[in-house]
Amino acid sequence: MNEEKMFDYENYIQKRLKEIDDLDERKYAREILLDGLGRIFRQTEEKYEALEQRILRELDVPGKRFGTYMTIIEKKDFDPINSFWFPVCKEDIKGSRQQEYDSFYFMAEEEKRIDFFRQEMIEGIEEESGKSIRFQIRKVCRYEEAVKKLYALFANNHIPWQTVHMGHLERFFEAVPVEELSSGSRIHFQWGKWEEYVKTGMMPLWNIQKEAVNSREFRVPCIDEVFYEHIFYLPDDRAEEDGYLVEAKEDILSIRYERNRVLLKTKQDILQDVSVYRLHQETPVNSFGYGYAVLSNKRKDNLAGRYLYQAGNFLQTPMELRRKIEEMSGSYRIDNIDFEISEKAKSGYLTGDMNGFAGVQVFSSDKRSMLVFKFRKEEQQRADYLYESQIRYILSQLQMEFMEYQCVGVLV
Repeated sequence: MNEEKMFDYENYIQKRLKEIDDLDERKYAREILLDGLGRIFRQTEEKYEALEQRILRELDVPGKRFGTYMTIIEKKDFDPINSFWFPVCKEDIKGSRQQEYDSFYFMAEEEKRIDFFRQEMIEGIEEESGKSIRFQIRKVCRYEEAVKKLYALFANNHIPWQTVHMGHLERFFEAVPVEELSSGSRIHFQWGKWEEYVKTGMMPLWNIQKEAVNSREFRVPCIDEVFYEHIFYLPDDRAEEDGYLVEAKEDILSIRYERNRVLLKTKQDILQDVSVYRLHQETPVNSFGYGYAVLSNKRKDNLAGRYLYQAGNFLQTPMELRRKIEEMSGSYRIDNIDFEISEKAKSGYLTGDMNGFAGVQVFSSDKRSMLVFKFRKEEQQRADYLYESQIRYILSQLQMEFMEYQCVGVLV
């Protein structure tokens, strides 16, 4: 929240008291001003803060408990006891997946990433035989599948979906051989001009922890038809802001969240293979080697946003659009300078395509007008390879809110 700068009345009074030469008068003034008036000031501040907190609680936004965080690390630096960061795919640390190819992270801005992927093929040399092998460049599908599963969990738990920042995940690629490899052969890849951007031995982490739970009791709340209410108690060490998503094979009729437990309403008296996904919302805890950029869909908290969410009235004015962009800018300075509506697409536009798996386009022929967001990229931001990914994340979320337009962005 944006806080006002408080006036330091105590230091001000102490300073002005020194201007009184008569010590008895200074002592008397100090008793009146600091001990009397100062107590009134402190009580007023406490009441004002209590009122502010009460207003914030009344304007609470439930979705804030389901923010996702993403980062990357080198696999050798993975800390299994870190209480905030967890692997997106456990295969990255268990080694259970049959690896017939190498995965790598491409640390470059959007234009280079797209050009690299369009190359489609890369050559590698077998170190033992010296034979040249061609490899096909593909995106790592298992990470996108993990986000798809998360999307389904949000839908099944009746939680509104917020775009997951895919800036890190979409930079993981695989090199798949198109020719037969010798068993146990080692490959030296010919990256050429892309050598400096390719990082091997990397893995993504997020703030989502999977926990298996058991139901402790159930009740029959209806007379005319049998329903069972299963209760799952939440761990005591959780943060108050943490969100929980329940995964169950049986159909869940409803979910109710209480302070220290989750209640599921189903038609089955026994639930099998139930898991709870905990979305940690406390301050990220970094272990050794956890120094790469953190990407999140957590919005900046402000009173205007809370009020508009509760009221349900959104005036789609330029000021309101800029407020939304500011909320989703994270640690980046996103300078939106203008908007315009265009009928034709131009080359070089950034698109909000991070929710491509979420469903079918509303407009089959897609003849919508384009809502073009113009951004200014400062000189100090040009070295950040994730800056344009942050804009694409913002456009992806705005696209879900403005379905009557195609939301695109351009850097000027």
